[in-house]
Amino acid sequence: MTEQTPNPEPNPTPPATPPIPPPAQGDWREQRRAERMARREARWQRRGSRPYGWFGGVILLLLGLYFLLQNLGVQIFTNWWAIFILIPAFWSFVAAWNIYQDHGRFTRGSVSSLVVAILLTILAVIFLLNLAFGLFWPVVLILGGLALLFSALYPR
Repeated sequence: MTEQTPNPEPNPTPPATPPIPPPAQGDWREQRRAERMARREARWQRRGSRPYGWFGGVILLLLGLYFLLQNLGVQIFTNWWAIFILIPAFWSFVAAWNIYQDHGRFTRGSVSSLVVAILLTILAVIFLLNLAFGLFWPVVLILGGLALLFSALYPR
């Protein structure tokens, strides 16, 4: 008779992240989705857990400087509230950049985010510098038309 050694105890704790099974060979959409998710996960790991945590600090710093200068008698902008239009413009620029990085090329999503960011930036500049909106509204129409054309030309 041979002596049998007992099997070692299996690890009672599951792994931190379950392994992702490879997609079926014929389903190319699942393969593309898995590739995109892997690129996105790698990007998040490079940036850390709070990739945009500095943004709130910059906003508070700039607002504090603006109000300090205003209290000291320095007038920079009369329509200071238009600065808040730049916040969604910034996020649209970030979204366009992230979509571009995920796909490695311009897509409808990246182009539309970029156009929205440009439109919001133009609108904020018009209000901040107290320009006549009546002079610049055709530019907004032209950019909107270009956005529709570019989104129709680029694949999803």
